[in-house]
Amino acid sequence: MIESALEIRYSSLKLDRLPIEFSTIKDMKNQNLIKTFGVTDLKIDQLNLKDCHSRIVEINRRKYLEMKNREFKLGLEIDLKDDGSFNTIVNNYYYKIYQYSNVKRFMPNIKLLKEIFMGQLIEINGKLVTGKVSFENRIEVMKLDLLEKEILGLEEIKKEKLLQEENSLYSLALLNLVDKTPILQSWVNFRCDLDKVQLIEGDRISVERVHIIKGNDFNIRERIVTVAPVETREIKITEAVAYRKTCEISLEKIPRK
Repeated sequence: MIESALEIRYSSLKLDRLPIEFSTIKDMKNQNLIKTFGVTDLKIDQLNLKDCHSRIVEINRRKYLEMKNREFKLGLEIDLKDDGSFNTIVNNYYYKIYQYSNVKRFMPNIKLLKEIFMGQLIEINGKLVTGKVSFENRIEVMKLDLLEKEILGLEEIKKEKLLQEENSLYSLALLNLVDKTPILQSWVNFRCDLDKVQLIEGDRISVERVHIIKGNDFNIRERIVTVAPVETREIKITEAVAYRKTCEISLEKIPRK
């Protein structure tokens, strides 16, 4: 197993594939509907969203205000009062940006969630509910910034095709780099079973991977070679393990047949 610095950044932020989905709740299966508000309008900063659906659900004995339309879903933990009013609690949340081939519809939802996680006030207006809530999480803002950057970096002519496929976001990041930076100075973490790989002190790790990019006319070959040799302390009884090992990563286009 080997992971580059950029790859680790994606995995640590739970950014893998489209659609984007994240939850701080371990088990989302058992949900009880507490109250539905039907169709509501949402206003976040200067953004106005029509025809959203808002409701309160209970998951693992906690209450959540859930807002969704056909393109995104967001649930925020709330403190539900006896009189039906509620306040947000900065604890648990979940969200999903559904996968669409239309970039013009996909990107505004990333911007919308960024505004929400930056703490912008969410105004809810409907026949059965009117209220204001806010929520802030800077890690989510960073995740969505990274996602926005990678999507905006793709060639305009290819965006629609690439986004409608189940490509990994790491592969799309390499696609943005292959022409700009064919050789990357980076570092990797690696772990290998010594029963399967012969490795001794002084060796250099060399790994080649091919990233299949659906909706694109070529794939990418990624070659990772460690700059520093393997040290004695990195060789255990049954495996070799190293962290933040400096390396060079070369990228090459492979035409698809």
